[in-house]
Amino acid sequence: MKVTLINNQSKIKLDLDLIKKVAEYISDKFDEDFKSELDIVFLEGKEIRKLNKKYRKVDRETDVLSFSYISDKDKIDMRTSSYTVGEVIICPEVAQSNILEQDENWNLNLEIILLIAHGILHIYNYDHQEEKNRMDMESIQDSLMSDIR
Repeated sequence: MKVTLINNQSKIKLDLDLIKKVAEYISDKFDEDFKSELDIVFLEGKEIRKLNKKYRKVDRETDVLSFSYISDKDKIDMRTSSYTVGEVIICPEVAQSNILEQDENWNLNLEIILLIAHGILHIYNYDHQEEKNRMDMESIQDSLMSDIR
């Protein structure tokens, strides 16, 4: 899968080369089709807050939002077109603050990678609303993070 990073924030320095490499590894676990694409967008707090309010009706900053376009895949001729499976939108400011809740071995790169994995899982219809689903989703996230660490 092709991964495109779009960095529309300037407050937090990101290791985009590392993030892209790991995002490609994770996304290939879900879809190895070279015509599939995933966009990962980094936004400042005020911008992700607007999106969170518009799409989730929650008026606050959040660390990650996901938008899946997989249901549209059947409408595209995959022999001639590439296809965007979804977008993962991350706020590095919130990700940075999340690190304070983690152990001393945790860092911004690991937090961003965890958010990417979390977002991709949502794109592929995993959720964490019910306890069983949350446990399944966390198990997959933990497995992916173990592969990376």
